[in-house]
Amino acid sequence: MREIRALQSLTSAIEHASVLDKLIDVDVKAVKALVQPDALKQLLHGVPFGHPLHPLMVQVPLGAWLSSALLDLLPGTHRSSRTLVGVGVVSAGVATTAGLTDWSELDREQQRTGYVHAVVNGTAMTLYGLSWWQRKRGNHLRGKVLGMLGLVVVSGGGYLGGHLSYRQRAGVSEHGEVPFERPPVGA
Repeated sequence: MREIRALQSLTSAIEHASVLDKLIDVDVKAVKALVQPDALKQLLHGVPFGHPLHPLMVQVPLGAWLSSALLDLLPGTHRSSRTLVGVGVVSAGVATTAGLTDWSELDREQQRTGYVHAVVNGTAMTLYGLSWWQRKRGNHLRGKVLGMLGLVVVSGGGYLGGHLSYRQRAGVSEHGEVPFERPPVGA
């Protein structure tokens, strides 16, 4: 089966969206300034684990949000679903930190895709934050609707993350070394 042409056109347009470059330059500088010292940067890159940390970390918010959506289909699960939405929001923040650390070291076309990936997922995080707030206030239907919208949006972000990893090969090493690993000082 062939790739859907509209999706191929979309990802190509994002990869070549030079209009993002000035924003990317500012954000790369900010990430590199904030993620210090080098030991923290290496931890966020996943060097001690032998591969990037971000793909592993995104499993927690995605699992929490998907579980929340399933609970939303059952009666009497408001509190459990709200808890899962909150776990997803908090853990997404941690996963984002690792993702931004990796993103700051990618090539320009990968950074463009990663930037849109981050904006889309940031939108999903906002929807989930609003979902949690509505649920906390007792507006369960609004919370459920915002959660379902968040799930749709984060799925789009996941698509871009998959494109970044599998098509653009972001964070993939040539010879099996850990991506982003720095040689020891003096080596």
